[in-house]
Amino acid sequence: MTSFLKTVLFSSALCLLSNTVFANSSPANPLQVTLADPVWQVMLNNHAIAQRTAAITPNEQSFARQLQPLLQQKNYQAIAGLFRQRPLADDSSALQVLRGQVLLSLQQYDDAANALKAALGKQPDLALAHQALSLVLMQQQQYQQARPHLVAAINLGVADAQVYGQLAYINLKTAQAASAVAGYQQALLLEPDNSQWQQGLLYALIQSQAWPQAQAMLEQLLQQQPDNKALWLQRSQLALSQGNSTQALSSIEVALRLGENAADNLLLAAQLHFNSGSAGRGISLLQQAVKAKPDNQNWHTPLIQAASYLAYQQQWPALRSLLKQGALPLQQLPVRQQAQLAMIRAQLSSADNQPKQALAALQQAVALDPLFGEALLALAQWHETQGNTDLASLNYSRAATIKAVQIPALQAQAQLEINRQQYQSALRLLQQVLLAAPERQDIADNIRSLQQLVRQQRTGGA
Repeated sequence: MTSFLKTVLFSSALCLLSNTVFANSSPANPLQVTLADPVWQVMLNNHAIAQRTAAITPNEQSFARQLQPLLQQKNYQAIAGLFRQRPLADDSSALQVLRGQVLLSLQQYDDAANALKAALGKQPDLALAHQALSLVLMQQQQYQQARPHLVAAINLGVADAQVYGQLAYINLKTAQAASAVAGYQQALLLEPDNSQWQQGLLYALIQSQAWPQAQAMLEQLLQQQPDNKALWLQRSQLALSQGNSTQALSSIEVALRLGENAADNLLLAAQLHFNSGSAGRGISLLQQAVKAKPDNQNWHTPLIQAASYLAYQQQWPALRSLLKQGALPLQQLPVRQQAQLAMIRAQLSSADNQPKQALAALQQAVALDPLFGEALLALAQWHETQGNTDLASLNYSRAATIKAVQIPALQAQAQLEINRQQYQSALRLLQQVLLAAPERQDIADNIRSLQQLVRQQRTGGA
């Protein structure tokens, strides 16, 4: 009898799993290069004692002379030890600022903040204290609290490259990339050869989606520093942001040749190679990424995507290479992804004409995840191809209870009943499909045809 329905093939069930696995970056799940954040340097002002806006008192002169050689030697531990012997509240604002700066250099942030706040309590317009306190707050990632102190420092006359660069960094960290651009430009105006301001401006331009300006600056920097892997990574990110996966791949490959080995960037390079059809290189990079950081869960999904993609494309040798014994710590995968991988192994076994191994893998997938609808569909398909129609029908029924595969499961089970000439059962199944998808005109047509067959059976005309 001519089939009324198109059966769900084993590979179609896998397609539900692997659909658009290695498509180009999308707004919902964009590919991202892992870039190091722009940095700033914590600058200790060794001349804090002599600054015009905060002066030490006459009775502090002797203590200041003790500090001078230690400041020149940058022996901050010794300076901190001397300060611990003095009550903070008794010091002038100049010494309180110096104490705060020393403690900042020693990463004793809470004590540094206390000293600087004490100085500002005595002298609220002390620019150096505002700038130093902003650095403490930045180190504690309190960027919103740090900004007013930097603004105050600028308003009080501190207009050096450091303060503008620090303010730009804060704006970057608080998602104000356009303002960060202005800050880094001001810092570069004062220090045009400063690499940290150049890197910061480039990063800010990329974050603010100023693509032409970022591209122009990046190419200029690469001419000056062709061996700078960070610049090649930024070129890759810029290309990804503009949908240019070819340039993104070539750029990240240069970074890899220059020594880039961050696991996330290896994973990204692997994904880009799979996108471009270079499965061999993609597999190698994926395995390198897992080896570099096996406890990093970021490789789990790309691995499943890669395996699904290779199975869908029927690249069996590449799939075997990816899943070869001992190449990856597959036992670290979550249960759901282990089930997905078992289903992919089932398809590989089917391609190798090993039906028993395929059955074992499908049974494992369902055992690991009883609600894995695609695996239930594939298991039902396996039993149907082997002539085990009762087991096939049972697994189709189980799959039909899972919303994600309800309609294909009902259709496949209906086709099975049609093949067995159980038209009344097939009719009930198709009516369930139409109830779930009332817009399906093809199902309505099939129902009418089956209703005619049922009437013929009842009247003996079949």
